[in-house]
Amino acid sequence: MSKWTQTVAPAVRIVPTRTSLNRPLVFAKVKDRPVVITALAEKCAWLLTLDREDFRGKLGSEVYGVSIATPGEFLIIQREQGLL
Repeated sequence: MSKWTQTVAPAVRIVPTRTSLNRPLVFAKVKDRPVVITALAEKCAWLLTLDREDFRGKLGSEVYGVSIATPGEFLIIQREQGLL
């Protein structure tokens, strides 16, 4: 049996969800919009992405309280704050 079958698959639970924002989100990249909406809905502190052009280039370093950074930038910030 693969690790997926033994470890991951039993822990995966698919549940229907509905998310609505109480504020506008102007983000032209339709394929990436669910990522941003999910981060907002889950009240994430960070959205980590290597897609600088579509996320950081269009949204900046923060959207409605969710910080946007590359994984490397995130680690540098964490280290600077003494968290690593």
